[in-house]
Amino acid sequence: MRFSDYFRNDFETSDNHYLPELRTRYYRCRNEAAMEQVLNVAKAENAKIRDVNDVHNEIFFETPKYSCIATVISPTLTETAVDFKVTTNKLLPMGAGRKIIMRLYEMLNQKLPFKGVGLYK
Repeated sequence: MRFSDYFRNDFETSDNHYLPELRTRYYRCRNEAAMEQVLNVAKAENAKIRDVNDVHNEIFFETPKYSCIATVISPTLTETAVDFKVTTNKLLPMGAGRKIIMRLYEMLNQKLPFKGVGLYK
């Protein structure tokens, strides 16, 4: 992790992120099943679901400590990618956004059949 990351409030996952733990996760399931499990993970975090956008396959939820946009994309019919963008509400976050994303992915890994990390670089 870079030194500047300790002071950032925004963290986002992508296929080619320089941090391996912040790379896109792929699951063997349909888009609808992944969206449902992301909603379940948000409820487990005691988050308020602010918006579910079926056109762009995005879910926006908030907790008192952070807000998150989850994007669910299906590159193929039986494969689904999940990305997160987390914004923390701290003065000195000390990499809290990265830890939140890792926790969200761990919960999803327990609920969905995991395929891989950053498969399409």
